[in-house]
Formats: sequence, C-alpha cells, structure tokens
Amino acid sequence: MAGDWTSIEVGLVLQGGGALGAYEWGAIEALFDLMDELERTMPITLRIVTGVSIGAMNGACIVGAKGKSEAERRKTGRDQLESLWNDLKLATPFHGRYPMPFGWPSISPARDMSLLGLPGFYTPRPDVWNFPRWTSIYDTSALKETLGKHVCFKAIDDSNTGLVVSAVDIVRGTLKRFRNAAGREKREQRLEEDDVVVPFTAEHIMASGSLAPQFPWTRIGTQLYWDGGIVDNTPLGDAMEAFSENDAVYRLLVVMNLYPLTGREPKNLLGVADRVHELSYGNRVRQDRAAARRINKLLRLVEDLEKAAGSGLDEELRRRVTAARSYKIAKTVEVDLQTPGEGQAGIDDEAGLRDFSPATIDERRRRGCDQAKVELATALADDGKKFVPRQPVALAQAER
Repeated sequence: MAGDWTSIEVGLVLQGGGALGAYEWGAIEALFDLMDELERTMPITLRIVTGVSIGAMNGACIVGAKGKSEAERRKTGRDQLESLWNDLKLATPFHGRYPMPFGWPSISPARDMSLLGLPGFYTPRPDVWNFPRWTSIYDTSALKETLGKHVCFKAIDDSNTGLVVSAVDIVRGTLKRFRNAAGREKREQRLEEDDVVVPFTAEHIMASGSLAPQFPWTRIGTQLYWDGGIVDNTPLGDAMEAFSENDAVYRLLVVMNLYPLTGREPKNLLGVADRVHELSYGNRVRQDRAAARRINKLLRLVEDLEKAAGSGLDEELRRRVTAARSYKIAKTVEVDLQTPGEGQAGIDDEAGLRDFSPATIDERRRRGCDQAKVELATALADDGKKFVPRQPVALAQAER
C-alpha cells in the first residue's frame, strides 16, 4: 500500500470465545465510531466480516442490519448487537468472586449459574435416563429464536458487505464456509474445503457455534456441523481475499484477538487447561500474520518488477503477474482484547468463557471499546496523513 488513497475498505475478523465475545461488542463500537469519523472526509465501506462461533453471532448482527446508507446500517448493527448481548446477560441476585485455597477454582455464583443454562441460548438436557447416548450436554434450540429476534437474515443476503461464517463437517472433517453473495466476489474454490453461497438462516450461525461436547451439532440438509473454531478460530484469509484490487483504496483489516499470546504460569490443572485453550484457539492468527507479512513483501517485489519491466512482459508472464496481484496488501490491525501475562483480568480466568453476568459483560464491553480505540488510532496515525479528503472545505469547517 503506497501513495494517496481516495476511499477506504474495512475487513473485520471475529474469533469465537463464548462470553469473551462481549469484548468484540465493545471493539466493534469503537471501530464503527472511527468509521463514522472517517466518513466525514472520504467514502468508507465495511467490505467483509468473517466470524466463528460467538464471532459469527456478532458478525450476523452487524451485517444483518437494515439501512439506506453505510452509516445507517452501522447504527442499526450497533443496536442489534446491544439488544443481543442484553438478552445474553444472566442476571442473578448474587455478587462477588471468592478465591479458594489449594489452587481450587474460584467460586462466583453470578458466573457459575450459567452452568445451569442461559435463557435464550442453552438449557441442560432433560433426558437424564438417556445419558449413555448423549452427544452434548446442553440443548441449544432456544438460540434459534434469539437469533431470529436480533438478526435480519434477509438483510444479510441483500447486503453489500460480505459475511463468511465457518463450521466443521463432522463426518468428512472438512471446513465449510457459508457465505452471502457479497462474500463470494472472485473467490475460487479450494479443494480441501466446502465453500458455498447460501440464503442465511439461524442454523448457519448455530452451526458455526456448535462447540462440542457442550453444545449439540447442527444439521443442515444431510450434513452435521460443529464449531468452526475447532479447525480455524481466526478466518483471516477469507477477509483478505474480499478486498478490491483498486490501488486508490486503503484496505484496513481489523482482527479481534480474544486470547492473549502471553499468559500466566499455570498453578494447577485448571490453569493448564485454560492456557492450552488460549494457545489452541488464539495462536493461529499469529501464524497467519507472519505468512501475510511474507506475502506482502513478495507482492511489493512483484509490483516493482512489473514497473521495471514495463512493456517487456510477454502475455504469459503478464497473466501470472495479474494472478499474483489478486492477493491484496492490507493494513492489518490486531486488537488484543485481553491483558496478557500476569496482568490478565480476574474475569478472564479458566471459567471466563461462561461468565455472562451483567457486570462482567459490561466490563468486557468497556475494555474492548477502550482497547480498540487505542489500537486503531495508533495504527492509522501515519497512514491517515495520506488520505485524500473528498470535501476538504467542509472538513476544514468541521475542524473549526
């Protein structure tokens, strides 16, 4: 990416992580605030949203938002996110968190009540007599109605913003991508996975969040699906491929990291399990980031060689150069939503994924918003100087 830009495209990558998704809620609000501000000076578009599990639910809320303009759809999306998370909050008369001796897990009634179910999301299975045949602990049938209440699936199908959510085909072991039409663009089929444009329904979002063994698989047609995070919790490549190839477009890829790279030293088996979970579900994005940097360097080399060769390229080489440039160079901003290492918040302990208590949800929303504001402002500090205002006079007046 170089030179001056006259428009901005934004890609958003949302991870899965249960109640940690409240961090994403706050971070999305910060991103939308930034987009509202930038739109005063130049056109800005939410090009693509990719999500897994709770990230798929968050993504469906903002892509499945009605409105005549980008700004109206952002406002509707924020409202739908807020109404979804307000419904997911588990209000109880209990407060406080109580540490236990000998490394035993803390006790937090407001958090642990979610083990008995979360209204509008999941309930314990009633068929105790059938336990030997269980393939899940909870029943998630209530989630279908909740998603229908907070997501307009017709708006997803009609949206100019792409939505891609992923799930794992249990029997075949392949990763399935469910896309709306805007999420297809020039995307080529990969041999190792399924990749289809669908009329979105609640089942597609539920399939992406069917985390075993807690939740049951979701059946779509004849296939059974589990949570896509089992294979890839950070669908980065799908977002990169959706950007346009226009050199005048500033491509901003925002990745929400729900899991810290560095963590605390585990003190017991629960701590070990928590750290393994963080590394399993959060480390893939760091690998993808390193690969993206290498690809960016190669793309810059291809561009420089093409300029140096001028008209000297034969038809076959020019075709290959064109194919190589279908990979996009984007400004990638990773928003690390948890405080890493020893500074990790107490609400993000080994039981943090199930903490839907109102106080914790609100605290994560605030932290996510604050952290995203800092990360985005820092990342755009230099690049923003190269944006070309579409209304420089109006901008100057607004600044006065």
